[in-house]
Amino acid sequence: MRLINYLPTRTFELTVHTCDLTAALGQVVEVPETSAVESLNLLGELAVRTGRAAPCSWRRPGEAVCPPGSRSCSG
Repeated sequence: MRLINYLPTRTFELTVHTCDLTAALGQVVEVPETSAVESLNLLGELAVRTGRAAPCSWRRPGEAVCPPGSRSCSG
């Protein structure tokens, strides 16, 4: 894997785990814009490559990003 492809995966991991730890500590989760953009781009690319883009592309305010129980969006 080339460095240019590897770095976004590390940014994603750091972003996700930092959000998880912050939430577990009861703190407000604030993701820097650059990290959020990089992480969401990676998630979007993965959804498209695995055929999960359609069910993960829609949501209404207040709902989970993916429909509850959707197999298309679960690992």
